[in-house]
Amino acid sequence: MRVNSIKTIGVIKSIYKTREDAPSQGKEDISEIEIFDEYIDGLKDIEGFSHLHIFYLLHKSEGFSLSITTPWDTEKHGLFATRSPNRPTPFGYAIVELVERKNNILKVKGLDAIDCTPVIDIKPYIPDIDAKPFANVGWFSERKRSFTPRVYEYRIETEWKDGKEGVLKASQKHDIRIGCPPEFGGKPVYWSPEHLFLASVEVCIMTTFLDLLEKNNCKISSYKSEAVGKAQLVNGTFKFERIGVKPVVIIDDSNTTDKIKELLFKSKNECMVSNTLNIKVALKPEIRRR
Repeated sequence: MRVNSIKTIGVIKSIYKTREDAPSQGKEDISEIEIFDEYIDGLKDIEGFSHLHIFYLLHKSEGFSLSITTPWDTEKHGLFATRSPNRPTPFGYAIVELVERKNNILKVKGLDAIDCTPVIDIKPYIPDIDAKPFANVGWFSERKRSFTPRVYEYRIETEWKDGKEGVLKASQKHDIRIGCPPEFGGKPVYWSPEHLFLASVEVCIMTTFLDLLEKNNCKISSYKSEAVGKAQLVNGTFKFERIGVKPVVIIDDSNTTDKIKELLFKSKNECMVSNTLNIKVALKPEIRRR
C-alpha cells in the first residue's frame, strides 16, 4: 500500500540531548516546539487550549522487537501493548501542557522527546472527547501494586580542590578524593577516573552475584575479586579495550561448585554496568572449598 510522504511541521528544543537523558514519561521540564514559518497560520487560536497532543518522529529509534519488557513490569508483553519507543514505524506521541505561545514557539510541559526531534502534527486536547475515565488498562492494572517503574536515576557531584585533585560527592555517602592518575600528572593516592571505571564494573558484578545467590538460596563463605584493565592508544586516543575480572569464591560444599560458577557468569551477563560498555568484560572465576 502506498502512503503519502510524512511532512514535518517543526522541531523540538529540549534539555534532553540523548535517549538516555529522556524520562520514560514526561516530567515537569519545559520544552519548546518551533513551528516552521510556512505552518505558523495553523497555530491560530491554539492559546485557548491548556493541553495539546504532540505527534513526532522517534528519529533515534533503532530496530524493534515484538516482545519486550517495559520499565513498568517484569513480564514480557507484545510491542503494540506497550509504549516502547522502538517500533516498526517510529512515531512518538505525548499529551503536554501548553505553557505559552510566542509567535511560532510553543512552550510546553511534560514532553519527553529529545532535542532536535521532528514534529509531524499537533492537535488540541479536548477532555470530553479524549478522556475515557472507565477505559480498561489491560496488563498495567494487573502488575504488582508495589512495583515502581524500573527507571533509576543516579546523581553525583564533583568539586575541584587544587591542582589536579577534586572531591566526588553524593547524597548520604562519604566523599572520595579523586584526581588524575600518576601517568597524567596526578598523585597515587587519588581515585582516578580509570580506577573508578574498573571499580564500577567489579562492584556491579559482585552485587549482581550476591543478589543471584539470594534468589537461588545459595551460600558462600567469602568473595574477593580483582579487576584489571589496560588503557592504550587506539587511533590517537587512550581507551580501554578489555577488562578482566577475577573473582575468588570460597564455598563449604563442593557440590555447589557448578552452580556458583553458573551464577558468576550470569552476574557478568546481567551486570548493568558491563552491559552498558562497548568493550569486552572477561570473567575468570576461581572457586575453592574451605
